[in-house]
Amino acid sequence: MNMKKLMIFCSVLAVAAGVSSCGEFLDQVPDNRTKLDDMDKVKALLVSAYPVKYHEALEFRCDGMIDHRATSDGTQPSANFDYTRQSFRWEDYPNIESSVDDQAYFMAVYEAIASANHALAAIEELGTPAGSETSIAEARLCRAYGHFMLLTLYSKFFDEAGREINPGIPFVDEPEDIVNKHYDRGTVASTLARIKEDVAYGLRYVTSTEHTQPKFHFSPDAARMLALRIALYERDYPSVITYASQLVPQPTLTQEIGTNQLDNTPQIAPSADDVAYNTCGTSLYDWVTAYNAYSSSDAFSIAFQRASSSHIILASEPYSLLNRAFVSIAYSRYQYRDSEFDAIIQQNATGLQWRLPAFLLSVMPAGAPNFVPKFYEDFKVTNINANTGSPYCRVALFRREEAILARAEAYAMMGEYDKALLDLSMYVQNRVKPSGSTGKASIRESALTRDKVVNYYEEDLASLTNFVNNSYNASRFSTGKDTTEGRLQRALVMTVLDFRRTEFLYEGYRWFDILRWNIPVTHTMATGESSTLTPDDDRRVLQMPATVVLSGIELNKYENVPNPWS
Repeated sequence: MNMKKLMIFCSVLAVAAGVSSCGEFLDQVPDNRTKLDDMDKVKALLVSAYPVKYHEALEFRCDGMIDHRATSDGTQPSANFDYTRQSFRWEDYPNIESSVDDQAYFMAVYEAIASANHALAAIEELGTPAGSETSIAEARLCRAYGHFMLLTLYSKFFDEAGREINPGIPFVDEPEDIVNKHYDRGTVASTLARIKEDVAYGLRYVTSTEHTQPKFHFSPDAARMLALRIALYERDYPSVITYASQLVPQPTLTQEIGTNQLDNTPQIAPSADDVAYNTCGTSLYDWVTAYNAYSSSDAFSIAFQRASSSHIILASEPYSLLNRAFVSIAYSRYQYRDSEFDAIIQQNATGLQWRLPAFLLSVMPAGAPNFVPKFYEDFKVTNINANTGSPYCRVALFRREEAILARAEAYAMMGEYDKALLDLSMYVQNRVKPSGSTGKASIRESALTRDKVVNYYEEDLASLTNFVNNSYNASRFSTGKDTTEGRLQRALVMTVLDFRRTEFLYEGYRWFDILRWNIPVTHTMATGESSTLTPDDDRRVLQMPATVVLSGIELNKYENVPNPWS
């Protein structure tokens, strides 16, 4: 067993060994903390405090995925993508050698936290120089981000009633050089409290002026996005609205476009002169223009992940095979069902089609499913003759779209239905195809109304098995499922979650929505075996690496598995 596994939380070794480099902004990590003797070196160290690469470990766990038996050319997938089977089956991973599975992510996050803690310790040793507050804020935000991601994935964070008693994850706030030091998981509530202390400091002191490439570092907007995500996952809806409104303006000018048959209320849409509506038109990614402008998947993915784009708030470029994992089923046998994929990228409650570009890889056979090129692989050749090198992928960690959709959900859950509909109407303006035209849809045509969302989800609202009607979510809604308001509120939630599913396709966020909203998931193998992940199934919590027991940390218990594979 190599030493790096044994010293999971040994931050000196983590920094000395180096963390996955980010090709666009990271040249080299300082080799150890003894050389952190000025603030420039501290700032250089902080670029290694941003953990990424959870996307593929989560996406294959989600609903709509099926076992295609083989890759599109009829062969078995590359061994580099064996982890997708465990993810698809919600099983533990056999080892932590992979750079993409969930246990490797656990390790990478604590390595990033180690970098943040070393930076904080170095600043203290330097006497907390004048102006160092921003670097302290960045380090604490990185530490908060890493701990929060682990808390939501490796603990029962979404069991709100059990947060005071369910084990959290170790909150590490100092660099250590002790092998197998004992760590206490605490509770979900105690871990979350420590995270929020770091976020509060970061919100107060972080600035955007410290770096030449601010999109690759925590800025005030990125700090707000982290605070917003925490508030959304806690269901603190007033805070969601506060943070989101600092990132996306609220509409002030509206127009009436008709009357809702549902409840005889006016249909409200944004005005073409509204500042917020026009700001969303330029600050959210423009799918319609992209659809018409880019003829290749590389061109689209480069444009989508361009750090200068206003829709990206925090970005990274890790070493990763992320792009290849989602190129149709060229590399993995587990991907979306064709009909499910088509529904995700085409259908929505506006009555118009999404204009999300989808491509077929040129080497794929006829009939293979399309894919949406969300990630651009920047392959760094190290040996020209052998054509070998290292793949890096451009990844957005926070995007402005998350803010407006979170605010729409918050408004829906607080009973502000027209405000939720206005946010959704602003969101879709550059994302849907108008009927009979190649231009952009008019406000009247694309606007969401109470009638549209309720009529679109009519069958789901009537289904007792739909997640909005299950017993786990019953107490969340203002009124019963058979009332006019109850149907509207549930339809708005489904609209937001479906919009999020399309917007964040392949980015792993659907998994968090499954956890947040107690959505059951059924997967079926090509051999006929199937299993359903119910809201009370322990497999919804990812398992920690087995080696953490060397530090006295208990593993998560998989005691309740109502529907095992059969």
